[in-house]
Order: sequence, then structure tokens, then C-alpha cells
Amino acid sequence: MAVTYLLEYMEQNKTVAYFSLLADKISFNPDEKGVWNKLNRNIPNSKRRRSYPAVKVGRLAVNEDYSGQGLGTFILDNIKYAFTNVKRLGCRFITVDALKTAVPFYERNGFQCITESDKDDETRLMFFDLKNFITD
Repeated sequence: MAVTYLLEYMEQNKTVAYFSLLADKISFNPDEKGVWNKLNRNIPNSKRRRSYPAVKVGRLAVNEDYSGQGLGTFILDNIKYAFTNVKRLGCRFITVDALKTAVPFYERNGFQCITESDKDDETRLMFFDLKNFITD
């Protein structure tokens, strides 16, 4: 079950962008030990688990009239801020099933592909470690 948020331009009665969030987790896959090592790299041994809670960006879209203005990055930065500072839900990672055409956008925003096994698929599973966003 996801929660969807809209960014509205009220004066023009126009939806500028929308995104949805839902609970997710990243689980250990024995076939992808290298990936798991990458995820665990910044987690102390005593706190390592076989799965980690995450929040998934189910959908993120910006109206074509407003594309190229940084709204997608603005939305992702606000999601990162909310899950590191507001702390209404405890999670370590943000995940997304990025369309192949959106992978460069997510990479520019600090996301990494979880596996190489989906490199020829229409979507790539990607993650962002929220520890990289925490401000002092």
C-alpha cells in the first residue's frame, strides 16, 4: 500500500509533480554477495542484519511543462530529509525500481544499482543509503 503526494500549482489548477512512497526492505540474496558487502560496508558488524528496512519511491513524475527545473531532485531531497530528520519511520535506505531511462537521474541523485542482473531489464533496482544524507 502506497501513499501518493501531489505538488499542485493552485493558480493554474495544474498538477506539477507527484510521487508515492511505500514500505520496503532490502534482503540478503546469496547469489549477490558483492552487493550485500557494498550495502553492509558502512554498517558496524554488530548491527548487520539479513534485511534492512527501506522506503520505496513507487512513482515519481514531473509534468512535462516543468521538467528540467530540478523538481525531481527537490522531491528526492525532501524525501531524504524527511527520513533522516523528521524520523516518522525508521529506515536506512530508499529504494526505487527505476525505469531504464531514469537511471541516470537517480544516479545523479546518489542512488546506486543494487545488482547487475537487471541491467538489461526495463527497470533497475536502485538504492540510496540515508546515512550519506545525514547532516550534522
